[in-house]
Amino acid sequence: MAKLVDITYSQAIFEYALESNRLEQFQKEFDFFAQALIDYPDYFEIIKTPTINFEEKKTIITEAFKDSISEEMLNFLKIVLDKKRGSELLNIKRDFDRRVDEHNNILKASVESVIPLTDEQLGALSQNLEKMTGKNIVLVSSINPALVGGLVVKMGDQIIDGSVKFKLESMLEGLTQIII
Repeated sequence: MAKLVDITYSQAIFEYALESNRLEQFQKEFDFFAQALIDYPDYFEIIKTPTINFEEKKTIITEAFKDSISEEMLNFLKIVLDKKRGSELLNIKRDFDRRVDEHNNILKASVESVIPLTDEQLGALSQNLEKMTGKNIVLVSSINPALVGGLVVKMGDQIIDGSVKFKLESMLEGLTQIII
């Protein structure tokens, strides 16, 4: 049920932003608002708490964000609060971002390696992934010493595991199959 809520609200704000040709603006405003909820968890608790009056919540949001986000985004946030879905705001934002990425043909991918990858290596990997997927790749790199060597790339539901750890585990599994 919560997933359906996320989809419904994110679709509404996405379609409005698209129709009004303000997709980038709305994404920045939603980013700003969501980051405030993350940076100030007590503030998010106020929004999520059902015992706090909805008018009071809307007043707090208006006062805090009236100079930072558009009237339309404020109204959207107020509607979410009116419908008692304040606790879903970050999930709505996540689905909104997914829609924007899909619209812009962007695929977010992560790569894990044992040592930091150079900009050239990241660029080459990104180009190869773009050729493979037909999408513009946004690549995030992280370090994972447990891999021993090689790379693990994650794109959505797809995982490309070229790590030494994976290869060793596969060899061990093959050897165990032979012995048995």
